[in-house]
Amino acid sequence: MADITNPEAIKFCNEYLRPISEQVRKLKAQIDDLLIKWNSGVGTIIGTSVDDNIDDGRDAEGISRLTAADVVAVGLQLIAIQTQLDVTGVMEKITLPCVRPLQAT
Repeated sequence: MADITNPEAIKFCNEYLRPISEQVRKLKAQIDDLLIKWNSGVGTIIGTSVDDNIDDGRDAEGISRLTAADVVAVGLQLIAIQTQLDVTGVMEKITLPCVRPLQAT
């Protein structure tokens, strides 16, 4: 097997592939954590109604309010991402290029 020493290939791996692999690994951990929190009772507190707004007091900053339905919709998309990342072998391939240890946030 020949070594690839092309500087462009090495730069791609070190500046693009490795960092994004670490970001995906971190995102997976964050999604897992968020869904644990959701399933531990936060989901029951928020509910699912389009009529219930999350009043976080940020209206003055120009940030729109989320409805309970908005939160659920994002949660469903995160579950879909989690499901894909949980497929056997996916995270093993994603973490292969990782250099740094996963940092807890």
